[in-house]
Amino acid sequence: MFISVTRLHLKGKRKLPSFFFHTIKSTFQSKRAEGLKFSSFNKEGWDTYWTLTVWETKEHMKVFRNNGNHLKAMKISRNMADKLELINWEADAIPTWNECKDRLHKKYDRIE
Repeated sequence: MFISVTRLHLKGKRKLPSFFFHTIKSTFQSKRAEGLKFSSFNKEGWDTYWTLTVWETKEHMKVFRNNGNHLKAMKISRNMADKLELINWEADAIPTWNECKDRLHKKYDRIE
């Protein structure tokens, strides 16, 4: 399985409506995505949002990432967020949120 974890930190509260609009549209797209095995959304406070998606293959993730509403959201994400972080890896099981956060924080040299 191919694991993808993202973390986005919004620039400010005025970015929330646009962020949620694009999140909802991307979520609907993901529900129909071929190869998606699991997805989850997590947040820290009002300004930091995490996604965890588990795909059958890296190619399935790329098809989702590079098309439709998710692609539109990625194109404007730099306008909404001051931090965009991601990490990917292969695994045999769906990771816990703690594992996801530990891996991402380690990649960006943060201790949380």
